[in-house]
Amino acid sequence: MKRICVSAVLIALLLIVSAASAQVNSVLDPAALEAFFDGVFSVQLAQNKVPGAEVLVVADGEIVFSKGYGFSNLEEKTPMVPGVTLHRPGSVSKILTWLAVMQLVEQGKLDLYTDVNNYLDFSIPARTADNRDVPPITLHHILTHTAGFEEEASGVIVSSPDLVKPLDQYVKEHVPARVFTPGSVLAYSNYGTCLAAYIVERVSGMPFTAYVQENILTPLGMDSTTFEQPLPSELAPRLSRGYRYSQGRYIAGEFEYVQGYPAGGLTTSSHDQARLMLALMNLGVLPSDEEEPVRLLEESTAQTMERQQFAAHPELPGMTYGLLEWRLNGRRIIGHLGDTYLFSTGLYFLPDENVGIYVVYNTTAGSQLRGMLIQAFMDRYFPSEQVQPTPRPLTPGTEANYRGVYHSSRSNFTGVESVLRLVQSLTVDVDSEGYLVLKTGGGAMRFGEIAPGLFQELYGNTRIAFAFQDGRAVRMMFPGPAAYLRTAWYQTPRFVIGVVAGTALLMLVTLIGWIKALFKTRSRQRLPLVAKALAVAFMLLFFTALVLGGEVLTTVDPAYNVPVAALEPSATLSVLLVLTKILMGLGTAMLVTAIYLLAARKGSLWQRLHYVLLTLSVLGANFVLWQLNLW
Repeated sequence: MKRICVSAVLIALLLIVSAASAQVNSVLDPAALEAFFDGVFSVQLAQNKVPGAEVLVVADGEIVFSKGYGFSNLEEKTPMVPGVTLHRPGSVSKILTWLAVMQLVEQGKLDLYTDVNNYLDFSIPARTADNRDVPPITLHHILTHTAGFEEEASGVIVSSPDLVKPLDQYVKEHVPARVFTPGSVLAYSNYGTCLAAYIVERVSGMPFTAYVQENILTPLGMDSTTFEQPLPSELAPRLSRGYRYSQGRYIAGEFEYVQGYPAGGLTTSSHDQARLMLALMNLGVLPSDEEEPVRLLEESTAQTMERQQFAAHPELPGMTYGLLEWRLNGRRIIGHLGDTYLFSTGLYFLPDENVGIYVVYNTTAGSQLRGMLIQAFMDRYFPSEQVQPTPRPLTPGTEANYRGVYHSSRSNFTGVESVLRLVQSLTVDVDSEGYLVLKTGGGAMRFGEIAPGLFQELYGNTRIAFAFQDGRAVRMMFPGPAAYLRTAWYQTPRFVIGVVAGTALLMLVTLIGWIKALFKTRSRQRLPLVAKALAVAFMLLFFTALVLGGEVLTTVDPAYNVPVAALEPSATLSVLLVLTKILMGLGTAMLVTAIYLLAARKGSLWQRLHYVLLTLSVLGANFVLWQLNLW
């Protein structure tokens, strides 16, 4: 259903763009902008069950268009009103953290290339999780999302304000493992943003929220923006509700409490975001008629912040200091995206054209729709003037170098969340015509080669690149802070699921056979009681663990559509982890027992072989638990 809706939106947008092609393409014409966005949002809201959205366009130092669509509160039929309605912008919040860092760099209080441990009252480990000695992490790495931290998804948003820890406590108790050499791999990190905010606290001598309020929000006149959780009484009534559409109805969510609030805990209005965007576009100065306009950064500092600082490949957009890059229709765009469980936002601006656009949806369906919106906007007002290279099939004989399963660099590698890599993997294949096919989440994209290791989407604008080792692709790179790493065969979903399913089937057959044997005449040769006792104990606990694991994954919050265990401590998950530790011990005991049975020739030959096979399957299951850190 989702793919059908997306296809319908794409077709509708193409029709809109075609119909408008004869008009004067000026972003300074509010009437034309309104006609354009009215057409886009009439389709997006209807086709994708979006309750409400807002969009605004800034150009030449001012807001030239803003409008709300749909409702901020479906139950009360409250409309979305730009500048009045508030929303949660998610990771767009990070821009304030990066601005605070750059202000302190400008003042000489921070250095972008100094070990961050010099600014902390605790230590970031010097070695990686696999015990490699790597260079220290710097603010340059943190601001470009190349620090090399693993990601932690659970607890980013929590179910109640009582679970929100102070910033200093959070960054000290949740230090993620270092998994990549700093400066080598783009791996988006919420923790890195929180660490930067804590450094701002320590160096400035002010709480992070107070620093941002005094040095960014108040100077810019962003009076409807705050990091406070819950919201102050004067702002709370203006907050839009967030919704999820499921089974024919809208499910409203409550206020989201963001643990790492410098990375995504802001509440704001679209007009406040316009003021922020205008200051960025104007190289640190908010455009104003006053003699002394508000300046956040010196021009040279702003230029440094907005200049590309890292790219995974020369032909791909990368990262500035904190801002994402895109290249659409041959033009450079920078900005940021934001998602919570209930809202999706996009802040985009074209530095060379002095034009920006901000959009918010009060549902996560917007995470796909905003990309379509900005592409339609660019096609309408900044059509491509370049001839795109023609993607071509792979060179025959090289297909095996690309085929395989890949997982995101933004993953957990040392904790229980490693299991998420099984459901977030991406498969690369080659079709009969020789084009790459990327498959994930039920969707597929086709790519053709336009240069060695560089690929262009067929009938699209996305480019990807590959890094190779010994002639084989080991990393796939996307625009912005995104990379996928080749997954080892023993960590692929097919292997893991196959081992678990095969072990479960063998155990089930074994249990049935042993139960039947209780009602038959005992043979003269039989296995020692302890051998069977260990096996039965393992099997019962194994099936119990499967049930508990299923309960953890399927007990979801109705509005957020994520496991409750990701929002608050889970007693079920704690019990599961105790059981898996017992299973590891029982597996070791079964291995010792199997060796003894073979050496002492206890039981019949068939009984010994069966027990060895059962033990091998148990060890396979324990290997999976070890690989996924479920012990």
